[in-house]
Amino acid sequence: MSTSTERDALISSYSHLKTQKRESEALFTLRKVASLVKPIMRARNWRVGTLTEFYPSQQNLLGLNVNRGQRICLRLRYPGDQNQFLPMEEVVDTMLHELCHNEIGPHTQEFHALWDQLRKEHDGLKSKGYTGEGFLSEGKSLGGRKVPRHEARRLARIAAEKRQNGLKGSDQKLGGRPIPYGTDIRKVIVDAIERRNKVLKGCGESRMNPIEIKDLADEATQNGFKTQAEEDQANEMAIAQAMWELVQEDQKMEYGDLYVPPSVQNPAGNGGGNVGGQLSAKKPQSSYKQPPPKQASTPSLNSAGMGIPRQPLGHVSRLVLESSNKISKPSPRPKDTQNEPAQGPVYPVPVLTGWTCTICTLHNPIEFLCCDACTTERPESITKQIALNAQKKASATKPSASQQLMWTCRWCSTKMDNQWWTCSTCGKMKESS
Repeated sequence: MSTSTERDALISSYSHLKTQKRESEALFTLRKVASLVKPIMRARNWRVGTLTEFYPSQQNLLGLNVNRGQRICLRLRYPGDQNQFLPMEEVVDTMLHELCHNEIGPHTQEFHALWDQLRKEHDGLKSKGYTGEGFLSEGKSLGGRKVPRHEARRLARIAAEKRQNGLKGSDQKLGGRPIPYGTDIRKVIVDAIERRNKVLKGCGESRMNPIEIKDLADEATQNGFKTQAEEDQANEMAIAQAMWELVQEDQKMEYGDLYVPPSVQNPAGNGGGNVGGQLSAKKPQSSYKQPPPKQASTPSLNSAGMGIPRQPLGHVSRLVLESSNKISKPSPRPKDTQNEPAQGPVYPVPVLTGWTCTICTLHNPIEFLCCDACTTERPESITKQIALNAQKKASATKPSASQQLMWTCRWCSTKMDNQWWTCSTCGKMKESS
């Protein structure tokens, strides 16, 4: 009986080291990692030419991305023991990191925001019970005719409910590992920070030039055995897509009306936006092209940057916005436009949506005064940028009666409604009532 297949594979081929022991397990690991991240790749139309195993002499080197997805190299084995494989979750985290380099080269704030979003989506898929292709059929092909969309969603929901019922009454977080009783939670946080920094330091992008990266990848390919990727089963792809849609439903419930799904134009979705108040720089186009008959298209970019970033609510103060809406505004007087000077165009003010900790590189929401992981205080430059954005936003709007009932924080210059005693940005109390 014939089965439906996806002709446009996301990963074209695999290459594992044929000189190492347990080479069949290495190929299985590469395929497993690929199947775990395919829903994330498909949402952004990301492609990888060859997913390669490598074993570099530099012990802390974990991954490489050559030419924005032409080849991605992953370390699968421990540096001190070639016969032992690294934990699957560590390899997957490295894969997510290297996939971010398909979109952003340097390790900027935008890069960390995208990496955080990919990690969150991966945890969401795990929480629904997704363990890669074939997870509903215990490794066997589903086969038969193509599964309808509604049937795929039904199977995905059954798997998600089965996963949640299996975790009821346990201390395990959905998508994570259980925390043993009596464990210091701060130690757990520190260990998570160390794992993140380990992957960050293990990326060749930060310490190797493109020529060195290419030479190391070429060496791994020459010593490897290349396997052409099989065409993805359409039924497996449909159910994985249904799992992905369930994850997106959860994120939409979390973000509400501000929800922005990841796409080709905005790969980070709600996890990125204008991080640090800077518009995303124009992304260099990759020279890697998908082999015929179908080539991966590159999205068109305007002069301002990539796509349209999400537009969260303006800052100043949420409390000021709520109270100002309750005050009735007087009807505007007719203006004499003949004697008014011509005004130039009004450009939108870049909005801060988050800040990255300088110690542990965690991306925090803009309203957090300290890092949620290591409790490091928010940089003073970010606080001043918040105040500057608030002043620019206030100057761009027309004066109203509510502005007469406001006070300005002398520490960060944030404007607050007179009924509030503390600043919502820095927490300082007003000096007089």
